[in-house]
Formats: sequence, C-alpha cells, structure tokens
Amino acid sequence: MVLGIDPGTTGMGYALLALDGDPPRLVSCGLVPTPREGSTAERLLAIADALDELIAAHAPRALALERLYFNKNVKTAMTVSEARGIALVCGARAGLVIAEYTPQEVKQSVTGSGGADKRTVQKMLVHVLGLDAPIGDDNVADAVAVAVTYAQRAKFAAAVDRATRDSA
Repeated sequence: MVLGIDPGTTGMGYALLALDGDPPRLVSCGLVPTPREGSTAERLLAIADALDELIAAHAPRALALERLYFNKNVKTAMTVSEARGIALVCGARAGLVIAEYTPQEVKQSVTGSGGADKRTVQKMLVHVLGLDAPIGDDNVADAVAVAVTYAQRAKFAAAVDRATRDSA
C-alpha cells in the first residue's frame, strides 16, 4: 500500500492505494482536517496527528508526494513546504519508503503528457483506477495521482528486476 500526499494551499489531500491488483485499488482518500482558526503550529500538529493515524491504521509501505515547485507567492510556498515537511517527517519516522515526483512526472504518469492540466488528470484517474466519477477536490485528486505514479513506477521496477534475474 502507498500513501499519496498533496500538501496543497487549500488543504492536504491524501490517498491510500492498494498495490495488490492491476489496476491498483483506491482504499481511501480525502482531506486531512485542520483547524480553520488555529495557529500554524496547531495546523501542522493536526496534519502530523492525522498522518500518523493513517499510517498506523493502514500500514502503507511507502509515502509518495510531489516535489515542491517554484512558486512566486512566498506565503503559499512556505505554507505548502511546512506541510510537506511534516509529511516527510511522519513517513520517515514510520520507516516508509519515501518517493518524490515533480508535477510533470505525475502528469506524465497519469495522462501520458507532462503538460496536462488538472481536469485532464482527474478524468484520467477515472480510467486508470476504474472509478465511478472524477475526484472533485484538486488536492485529493493530486494525492491520488501521486500514489498512482508510485504504483506505476513500482510495477515497472519489479518487472525490470524480474527480467534481470531471469536473464542472469
């Protein structure tokens, strides 16, 4: 199982993806609840507590998240990087494999084009995972897309490993 994270500006999206089938199965997804009126420290603590609970309840083997891209809005970049740091600490503390992908790598993995827009990614997730409807929240859809990227790369790496062992 992989825990995909998107520390967006309007909330932290998460997705738990089971890797035991083809296609992978979406186990759970949503937004990490944070206090609206809380301080930055209270918000980050709420994120850490929620991620620790998700990790304890579902025992993922990996944490996948997007690398922070350059953002002209410093306040937004700081908010996202703080939440991203909390996710990295939670994953490392739990001993998870950490995988980071650029936004272009995620888009390429899900849609076949690194220049795809968010709506295209959301539409493709329906097909890739066999969902009934697109995921409406951008941060949640991004977390699912990051988890799908991990799943596809893990599947490819396993195939390369098998081929290498078989040819030896």
